[in-house]
Amino acid sequence: GSFDWAVLRFGELYNPNYSPTYPLLTYCAYQGTFAVITPALISGAIVGRMKIIPYMIFIFIWSTVCYDPMAHWVWGDNGWLKHLGTLDFAGGTVVHILSGVSGLVASIILGKRHDYDPRGTPAHNLPFTILGTCLLWVGWTGFNAGSANAASGLAALALINTHAAAAAGLITWVVIDAIRGHISISGACIGPIAGLVGITPACGFVQPGWALLIAIITTCIVYSLLLLKRFMRFDDTLDVALIHGCGGISGAFMTGLFSQKWVNEISGGDGAFYGRPIQLWYQIAGILTAIGFAAICTAGILLPLHLIMGIRLAKEDEVVGLDVAAHGESWEMVASRAVSSLITKIIEEQAANQGLPPEQIGTFELQYTPVNGKKNLITIPLSTENIRSNQAARNSSEESGERQAYFEKPDIIVKLNEK
Repeated sequence: GSFDWAVLRFGELYNPNYSPTYPLLTYCAYQGTFAVITPALISGAIVGRMKIIPYMIFIFIWSTVCYDPMAHWVWGDNGWLKHLGTLDFAGGTVVHILSGVSGLVASIILGKRHDYDPRGTPAHNLPFTILGTCLLWVGWTGFNAGSANAASGLAALALINTHAAAAAGLITWVVIDAIRGHISISGACIGPIAGLVGITPACGFVQPGWALLIAIITTCIVYSLLLLKRFMRFDDTLDVALIHGCGGISGAFMTGLFSQKWVNEISGGDGAFYGRPIQLWYQIAGILTAIGFAAICTAGILLPLHLIMGIRLAKEDEVVGLDVAAHGESWEMVASRAVSSLITKIIEEQAANQGLPPEQIGTFELQYTPVNGKKNLITIPLSTENIRSNQAARNSSEESGERQAYFEKPDIIVKLNEK
């Protein structure tokens, strides 16, 4: 809690409380990843609505005045929640509740998107969603098992509990989806995340059987809340408050029920299910502290920023997207290059096989699914009549206000309009 270690002035290579078997600088770097991940979660709640400069200022201040104190209270050797007895092995309160509540407060202050639909937004790119889920699943093992701070049996337990919870979350979500009549890929990607969030505070304090139960209950809670989302009066773009905030609360609470002292003799304690109900109250104290502290800090940072420089993105910038408004780039440009290369290769191969110039090949079919979910099958004659000026096409789209995906070739542009 002091400034003795400010600017990494440790004065020691190892520390018996934090890094007894590896350098303290390594521990610092590891904890730094937690500090990076937590504010990144907040961004999911306010996607495409906040100006980039105010957001960068917010992240710096929030990490310093909100995340750092909470991390010290829960994990620091002199932290008051640690001394009280609150258990949080890898960040249920410090990471997930803190980011979930902060995301909720930020989304309320910023207001809803101009095209907000309470029924939800279709997944933008399902293959990338699946890839991201797989990366999170694997990365979470380092997140949880690494919190043991040693290559030990406790780390192995946290690893097994993490995988078990992710699998239980996935299966639970798929089963509920099947009962309700359809199994969605996007839902199957939320299930493991819900299970992982739920087990994060408990992974080093409970047996694998309890890890499965914690994940199942947490996933059911998150699923139920997402069904009720249409009745909620806030716009949390990626459901950070429901998945991470409520999932973290669920996991932290159940840690107080199912933790066992023998599982983690160094910092653990028996939970209410094992005859020690006081542990449940310690967990509630940590949960309420995280909720209140996150709400106060987030509002205390964003409201003054809004008065000083304005934090909400202009409507016209929100319409074209933050990628274009702030960076002058968009995913359509990347997709254009990729599909352009594919089209060019196909045309050249067909021309070579038939001994004809590329412009006389005939037609090219392209299937494209826009955000509204309606598939379009476009048949494009590949002739000189299709030659367009790339710049003219871009100018036309800007004047008409339409969102367009461009698939470019030096002499051919396939233009797919999306209202």
